Amino acid sequence: MMKGNTMFRFFLGLYFTLVCSVLYATESISADFVFSDTDIITKNYQLENMSDGAMRLTIPVADIPRNTRQVRIYSSFFEAEKGDEGYFIIPNVRYGNIGYFKHENGRKFYDPQLAFIGSKTPKGAYVAIVKGLELEFSVIMEVKNKHHILYPRFNINKIDFDPYEDIVIDYYNLGKNATYVDMAKKYRQYKIDSGAIVSLKERVKTNPILKYSVEAPFIRVKLANNKHPKGMDGYNSPKWDKVKHELNIMNTFDDFINIMKNMHNAGVKEADMCFVGWQVGGFDGYFPDLFPVEERLGGEAKMREAVKVGKELGYHMTTHINNHNMYKRAKRWSDEFVSKNRKGEPRVYTYWPGGKAYNTCFQTICDRFIDSDIAKLKDMGMNAPQHVDVTTARRPDPCCDAIHPNNREQQAQHQIRLGKKYRKHFGGFTSEAGYDHCIEVLDYALYTSSVYAGLVDNLHTDKISLTERDLFPIWQIVYHGYVLSNPDWYTIDCYLKPKGHQWRLKFIECGGRPTFYWTQYKSQKDIDAIAEAYREYVPMRHLQYETIERHQEIAKGIILVGYSNGSEVVVNYSDKPYEYKGKVIQPRDYLLF
Repeated sequence: MMKGNTMFRFFLGLYFTLVCSVLYATESISADFVFSDTDIITKNYQLENMSDGAMRLTIPVADIPRNTRQVRIYSSFFEAEKGDEGYFIIPNVRYGNIGYFKHENGRKFYDPQLAFIGSKTPKGAYVAIVKGLELEFSVIMEVKNKHHILYPRFNINKIDFDPYEDIVIDYYNLGKNATYVDMAKKYRQYKIDSGAIVSLKERVKTNPILKYSVEAPFIRVKLANNKHPKGMDGYNSPKWDKVKHELNIMNTFDDFINIMKNMHNAGVKEADMCFVGWQVGGFDGYFPDLFPVEERLGGEAKMREAVKVGKELGYHMTTHINNHNMYKRAKRWSDEFVSKNRKGEPRVYTYWPGGKAYNTCFQTICDRFIDSDIAKLKDMGMNAPQHVDVTTARRPDPCCDAIHPNNREQQAQHQIRLGKKYRKHFGGFTSEAGYDHCIEVLDYALYTSSVYAGLVDNLHTDKISLTERDLFPIWQIVYHGYVLSNPDWYTIDCYLKPKGHQWRLKFIECGGRPTFYWTQYKSQKDIDAIAEAYREYVPMRHLQYETIERHQEIAKGIILVGYSNGSEVVVNYSDKPYEYKGKVIQPRDYLLF
């Protein structure tokens, strides 16, 4: 027998279903409103036909009861059986972007990097683009008794506020012959039509700093961080708040100068040079404090000298900073400035070498700190796009502070405010991982995948993924030609690997911008790797202004990438030569046509 509250919800759902069936007469979608593990009601929604060919699901805010935990959206477009031909597309950073129908049972949660999912099944090819409440959903792939289903789950109880906009999902039938490329291009067109992105080709016409960045490698030199004491378990340990912090110096500002001179002597004539760990306390030091410049590296005077030398060599100069974290050790720390949870307590992010890290409220960063920081960085001579840690590596957290309350969407708007300031003063804004909630101000992503890191680290969480643990360039098909990127955590420094290494080939396949970071630049081998990457990039860099229109395996181990200007790059991952258009691509190599 149903309890009174459950019975009320049952009849409410029945009434709503009947009303919707009168209003619309097309495909239907089911939505589970989850109140607890045992208290779930299901509503059926008719999809509305839109002028652009979409079939639209709308769940108004008013239809989401306040005590809703989750809303799960199910569609037959995103179902398949084991052995069916096709795949699911799930844009995410960690686990790989494509999943095949080969599993018996399993369930996996994916944090969406981009606000769409795709399916190619015997029913056809479909893409679902989340256009309302898009910062509040996760993607679930579930397999029960060989039946595969992919669905978005809106985490209503994690919003920390009432839902602030309708749930809106547009479903597109792309036809049986469509592929993942068409899914990514449909999402790209949505971003273009919404005004979120403008091509690099267009933007460099009035932005010489961005043009330089498009055509130059990104060289990040780590200077100092906190020493890792013996017995410390990893880098996310509460012990960081209890140990005496000692600085580990990897490079001084004099070393930075020598690195630049060695690069220039090796033939690297263009580079965005980035100081990392330059500020007080070194890398992951005591944000939001940036100044004074760390004296043990040479202090501000020596850093200014390094900037001057870099510019004389023809390089552009920038710094690595962080707007996301705040530490109690910082002089600018205040409970008033950090993000708060529902209880009004400072929202804890994690433990880093700087100690316990708290989430900043991006409104307070915008309003109180950033203008003075920008003025100081400009005074020191910085003239390349500003690199800001974390911002696009995860969705923003809400802030429940009574003085500066911001839901997730409002926090994202403050991040966009920050990006606009960096673009105005430094010609660009760069960050990591490429989550696209502030894609309209992002100019470069340090990496867009970390799937290889999971394989190298042999992480257990990666082993249970239902997606293929390989880098599939969905992000690049969407954004290449609009936003620069390096494709993976481990395609950073990939030119330190021998010619033909998988990471180097994947870097080429994804149209990456050469990026160096993990090395300490202590040997001539490091400098030679940068020079080799630069030499190979110069004949390819014009492709950064083009979109990727084709991506397919044309033979076993042979990948063809087609660009909007008609150029083609063929990558040979196999151990045998391959002939294409009268030319031979050697094993573990590539050619530009």
